[in-house]
Amino acid sequence: MSNNTREYIIGIICALLVVLLWSSFHIISRTGVQNSLSPYDLVALRLGVGGVIMIPVAFHYGLGSLKLTQAIILAMLAGPGFSIFAFTGYQFAPAAHGAAILAGAIPLFTAPIAWFFLGERLSWFQLCGLFVILMGIAFLAGSSFTSFNNMIWRGDLLFIIGVADWAVFTLLARTWKVQPIRGTALVAVISMTAYLPIYFLFLPSTIDTAPAIEIYGQAIYQGFFSMIITLLLFTRAVESLGATLTTTITAAVPATAALAALILLGEQLTRLSITGVILVSIGMIAAVLGAHPKNSNSSSN
Repeated sequence: MSNNTREYIIGIICALLVVLLWSSFHIISRTGVQNSLSPYDLVALRLGVGGVIMIPVAFHYGLGSLKLTQAIILAMLAGPGFSIFAFTGYQFAPAAHGAAILAGAIPLFTAPIAWFFLGERLSWFQLCGLFVILMGIAFLAGSSFTSFNNMIWRGDLLFIIGVADWAVFTLLARTWKVQPIRGTALVAVISMTAYLPIYFLFLPSTIDTAPAIEIYGQAIYQGFFSMIITLLLFTRAVESLGATLTTTITAAVPATAALAALILLGEQLTRLSITGVILVSIGMIAAVLGAHPKNSNSSSN
């Protein structure tokens, strides 16, 4: 087996594992807030475990060229900022909605922001992809209001706010040229330091009455697999396959999460929701394939 073939296989395996872990995020998070834990509990487990694990990494890499205020801003956006909106959204909306919006709307927000602030050009194919994503989210929004559970729209709105939060983080991380591993370590440690005291003193919690297996399961997944392992796998996939092919493969997340939610959680989707998930997945692929090469390379950062 040649080195190129070996690298290609490794890249494909890593990308597929990323799809598995990202799809699992929506299922596990939805299950957590629907059972015994509050969204604030999930945020605490995610940031607490991830922060402790990343302490030595943060000390090793340090701030680099970042100022402390810049690191704090990034941490607040990607840590409690994004997590609170995402986890709270799952109190109202099904996993398929979260997967489609949290994954699909990221390019919908980041591309215009990058065009306005960084001067990155958008191809017509990329614009078409973003339009298809927008149509998919519109279908999901329509299904929210026509559903028997008319609280779903609240979850969708929280997901959109979380994505906007993440888009600002992405813009700043690219502008300040933050390395993925350094950024992850700083976000985890600073977020843990800032969030946990507020959580213990002021935020509502149901963790005292939750089963131990649920607490440990969420802690291991949210803090270790979701925050750390996914980043390492994604970075390795990009090294082997390139940013475009890797991101195209991960466009399967909305569809795989919706299928998993149907099988594991029994969450039925309306025709509007199914159409929305399909459109978002197609739009994500088109937006990635239509990106200019230099933009694709920068997006991998």
